[in-house]
Amino acid sequence: MQPLFEINETIRSAADKAMELCAEHFAELERIKEYHQLKMLKAFQQYHVSESMFAGSTGYGYDDRGRDTLDKIYAYVFDAEDALARHNFMSGTHTLTVALFGILRPGDEMLCVTGTPYDTIQPVIGITPCSGSLTDFGVRYSEVGLLDDGSVDLDGIRKAVSEKKPKMVYIQRSKGYSPRPSLRIKEIKEICDAVKPLSPDTIIMLDNCYGEFTEYESPVTVGVDIMAGSMIKNAGGGISPTGGYIAGRADLVELCAYRLSSPGTGRELGCTLGVLREMYLGAYYAPISTIEAVKTAVFASALFEVLGYDVEPSYKKRRGDIIDVITLGSPEKLCAFCRGIQSGSPIDSFVTPQPSPMPGYDSEVIMAAGAFTLGSSIEISADGPLREPYAVYLQGGISFATAKLSVMLAAQEVEKVK
Repeated sequence: MQPLFEINETIRSAADKAMELCAEHFAELERIKEYHQLKMLKAFQQYHVSESMFAGSTGYGYDDRGRDTLDKIYAYVFDAEDALARHNFMSGTHTLTVALFGILRPGDEMLCVTGTPYDTIQPVIGITPCSGSLTDFGVRYSEVGLLDDGSVDLDGIRKAVSEKKPKMVYIQRSKGYSPRPSLRIKEIKEICDAVKPLSPDTIIMLDNCYGEFTEYESPVTVGVDIMAGSMIKNAGGGISPTGGYIAGRADLVELCAYRLSSPGTGRELGCTLGVLREMYLGAYYAPISTIEAVKTAVFASALFEVLGYDVEPSYKKRRGDIIDVITLGSPEKLCAFCRGIQSGSPIDSFVTPQPSPMPGYDSEVIMAAGAFTLGSSIEISADGPLREPYAVYLQGGISFATAKLSVMLAAQEVEKVK
């Protein structure tokens, strides 16, 4: 058959080599996908999901069976006591904000144990001064830096927890805009095991964005008390048009529900309008979409390693999220990579990404995302700040076949830059 896209022989050959290198890892990913997809099916059946639940509600939204059952679905698949899975959450950052403000009180201390959190959460905490932040309301903040190799400083965590007895230990699972490794379940467990014996009452909160369904275990099963994520990332399967989830201990989820709506009404309030069908469909396909995205990341790592670039993580490593960091070394190559990803996207493939200022970031950012849902990171996308070391952050790919092509087009564009 005649090729549908023009890919030069150098990139085709490198891609073939990359696929050979990925084969064993892909087989394990298919097993993870099957496990979570069957678990999702079991949840749908256990809670008797029916057509009538997709109708939605208006006004106050009292007694919305579809809304309340979707909460139970997410609680089940995340092994949590309770969950809030709502379209009211506007982004992952908003979801985390609701959880933080729902749980923390004036005088409490929040200890982040994975270094400084990513850019957009910093104004929420008050690391970047902003009116209405947690520090504005009297919540204290401190952090434990990472070790030189980017790993978690368990001894530093033990020391800080022993001295401070913080109300909350906060963990960021994904790397954000840093080159450090994203956390897998085993590292999350090590943090929980370090904290709980020293301060049993400390609440362990996890920013789980990009990490859902990438491994067999749920963070809740290894000691996390409460976690949150976005539905336009892994948890929404590329179908949910908006939303987020909070899952964990029932008492903490209730506090978050009071913050989302109002004290007293909590989860009982909130109409769903016409979004429930897409949210259920997104939940059902989330394990499939996530593993397609992980396969895309593994392939991209292998391809760019073959081409001689530094990549985190290597294709050889098991992953805790869907993100690749490919160090390209120059702003020209960073922009070229994003052009290639955009040209392989289903939406706005004819658009040329340009660096521009971005709210919440301290440098210009370039983004490529020809997505059906604006800002969706489970669909193929790439972005990065125009600052040293000029690394691109690749995520998503709800269809591996097309995402693989996008990565090859990106590689081809990069190789054109001298």
